[in-house]
Amino acid sequence: MARGRGGTRRSRRRRHTAGLMAAALALAHAAAPANEDALDFLLAAPADEPAQPAPTPEPAPAPETLPSADAAPLATIPLEPPAEPTPTPRPAPSGPRLEEIVVTAQKKAQFVEDVPISLSVVDHKFIASWGITDVREAMLFVPNVKVEEAGFFASPRVRGFSFNNNNKAFEPPAGIALDGIPYTRVEYFNAALFDVQRIEALRGPQGTTFGKNTTAGLIHVVTQNPTDDFTGYADVQRGELDRLRIEAAVGGPLITDVLNFRIAGLYDERDGFIRNTTAPLVPGLPSELRSQGRRGVRAKLDFIDLLGATLRLSVETVELESGGAGAEMYNASERIQAVLRRYDPNADFERNNYTASIDQPDGRIAQIDTINAEFGTGLGDWNLVALAGHSVLKNELQVDTDFSPAPAIYGEDRDRSPTTSFELRAESPEFDGLFGLPVLFGADLGSSNLLVGLYHQHREIQGGGFEFRIGTLPFLELTLAGTQDAPAETLLAALPPQVFALLFAAIPASPPGGDNLYEEVKQGFEQQADASALFGQFEWSFAPRWTAQLGLRYSVEDKSARWNSVYTSPGPSVLLPLAGISQFSAERSQSEEQLQPKLSLNWQPTDDVSLFLHWARAYKGGGFNAFAFRDRDDELVFQPEVATEWGFDFKGSLLDGRAKLNVSLYRLDIDDFQVLTRIPDALTVGLGVTKVENAAKARSQGVEADFTWLVTEWLTLIGTAAFNDTEYLDFKTNDCPADQDNTDGDDDQRCDATGKGFAFAPRQSYTLFANLSFPIGDGGLRWGFGGGAEYQSLQYLDIDLDPRKTQEGFFRYRANIGISNPMQGWSFRVFGENLGDARTSIRQGDVVPGLFVNIQEAPRQFYAQLRYEF
Repeated sequence: MARGRGGTRRSRRRRHTAGLMAAALALAHAAAPANEDALDFLLAAPADEPAQPAPTPEPAPAPETLPSADAAPLATIPLEPPAEPTPTPRPAPSGPRLEEIVVTAQKKAQFVEDVPISLSVVDHKFIASWGITDVREAMLFVPNVKVEEAGFFASPRVRGFSFNNNNKAFEPPAGIALDGIPYTRVEYFNAALFDVQRIEALRGPQGTTFGKNTTAGLIHVVTQNPTDDFTGYADVQRGELDRLRIEAAVGGPLITDVLNFRIAGLYDERDGFIRNTTAPLVPGLPSELRSQGRRGVRAKLDFIDLLGATLRLSVETVELESGGAGAEMYNASERIQAVLRRYDPNADFERNNYTASIDQPDGRIAQIDTINAEFGTGLGDWNLVALAGHSVLKNELQVDTDFSPAPAIYGEDRDRSPTTSFELRAESPEFDGLFGLPVLFGADLGSSNLLVGLYHQHREIQGGGFEFRIGTLPFLELTLAGTQDAPAETLLAALPPQVFALLFAAIPASPPGGDNLYEEVKQGFEQQADASALFGQFEWSFAPRWTAQLGLRYSVEDKSARWNSVYTSPGPSVLLPLAGISQFSAERSQSEEQLQPKLSLNWQPTDDVSLFLHWARAYKGGGFNAFAFRDRDDELVFQPEVATEWGFDFKGSLLDGRAKLNVSLYRLDIDDFQVLTRIPDALTVGLGVTKVENAAKARSQGVEADFTWLVTEWLTLIGTAAFNDTEYLDFKTNDCPADQDNTDGDDDQRCDATGKGFAFAPRQSYTLFANLSFPIGDGGLRWGFGGGAEYQSLQYLDIDLDPRKTQEGFFRYRANIGISNPMQGWSFRVFGENLGDARTSIRQGDVVPGLFVNIQEAPRQFYAQLRYEF
């Protein structure tokens, strides 16, 4: 730039990103062999290390397309060349350096240091070298982001903000996007990772570029794209719990310089680690819970030159099976234990011993079929991208709702949820000055650029709804046993112990899984939503080393829903009305308009350091309670919540490029906070009346950081840290523990949680991992070692914030060791996870007063991985 910005890091990158990457790649390719070292941790791969060569450059799609495998955030993947001439590269560093990281967090290719967002990136090499198989495992290496899954339970969390996962219409505050398309159902978080290029974890509101329901953050998964060269890999894992995972991909040119292809597949099976004591009593019931099965195939075609345009087509199908929550019973009263052992003499009530006792099928089966198309072309100096996708989720869920061997309550759910998305966006060239105006009143106006777009998404929930079967006698017996110490608010609770004893003697224990007398209800629910938006993002480099950014998204969303709750049992229903479950039909609709802005100011004191001050506002859409049992507005409908974030970020390349450090200070406030609570009732046993309200105000504030340090050419350190202080600023209608009275003094039966922290939100969490790689002799062999620890402080494991239901602070360790020959493209590793066999939990809850349940994380496991790349 003639006005002094040509030498700054930001303007050089914005204009010549691809030139620098392509030049570095060409030098590396000329000096190195054709294969990559699969053992080395790519986030720390030194650019000039001869043992880590780069592949042949991939074809350059039109500059307007989103980067993917050919625009990766690490050195071995080139970014597409720009239309402008490239500058002379900077002099080569005197020693090894970490590579630049490119992301698409703002719907365009940017170096991570130029993005005013708190984000972390996990790339495909790191995924392979640490044996990561899904998003949940990848987020273990990201501060302040967690994704948990166990049968019916699935919950993404960012900065402590989570949601009630049982409600399919209650969208999470953390979104997920796959290859640029956002989705709202939690099943997309649970999909297995295969042939993935990178995962971007974005913390804080992302409403400007990714739309609503990203108030806490977003996880963006980017899959590999076809290449100009014939490449591929095969990866096999085998280990304990009869683990077998096979992942493979192959691709290359079908028609040289015209059409490339890539096909990838996955087969992943593992047995459960929770023993079910009731299984021998029920034919066909699994003896082990928490198993998993994941299968998938993806095909891509990349037309790299269609009269100057590009077209990429993708077809994918994925099947997911989760073998139940495996909830353990514990903290059971003597009366409860006596009742349940009449159904299963071996019923277990010890916490953290990997033993459960359930008499009904439990688990989830989901199938996701997706078709995507991405078209890119130029319009003058502008780049245009059209992105379209259609995805269908088919979901089936079975839940032993009482989590016990008593056939008290069993639930089934199924639905079909299609999502159709379209986005059209345009990226401007770099304007000289403010939109082409270089000088105003003698003041140099620097440079500017603009991104604008249109978006539409249609979503449906079809044929959805739980069907619950209540075994009359077991339900009554379990309820009576649980009311022993409860307040005498109902006739059942007021019965004296002598009557309990007589009833227990008179009521026969039906066999586990048996029906006997029962009542049934079908809780039908369907929903339709249409969201449209106009968004834009403007950047202005108004002075040397200073850049301002403004983003806006105007969105309109229309939703409608239908409920049809019907008793389906053959005889009269008595218990269902007593539990607050009624027959009704209802329809509701909503329409929302929102403007979601963000502002940021960036200062680069040096070429290697960026400081950001940013502010954003985002919305989580209102909607409907799919888990409603009565025709009441306050139980059917809830309104939007509003998130406001202030943040200050430091992003720097330190120690002459051998270390990278990202630090974010943040305050995230939620107004009109959406909460789903239960109206307490002695006859709920996991059901009862649920209510969605905009009744609370909440805050999350703290600091989060991650770093990578190339200590030597053979040692890399990777670490994360998070201090997250959460608080309900105004929340008077939280759940109460099932066996405790409401003690806050008001007329509402629920408890005041104002001033308390969130559930599932540890105040502190840290990770520290090391990766080592050494040559063995002169034959090309290398050995590697990776290992480290994670720490989480105490956290509540139930939304009622009961101090009896907590996970104490813990350390957990993992490691791998292996050998490879990067010249030949193979590697072999042995992995160990949870080496200290820490007994940790992800969720707890009440069944009835006097009975808790606990969902446990996996025990220590070992497995081996053999990988071959070509």
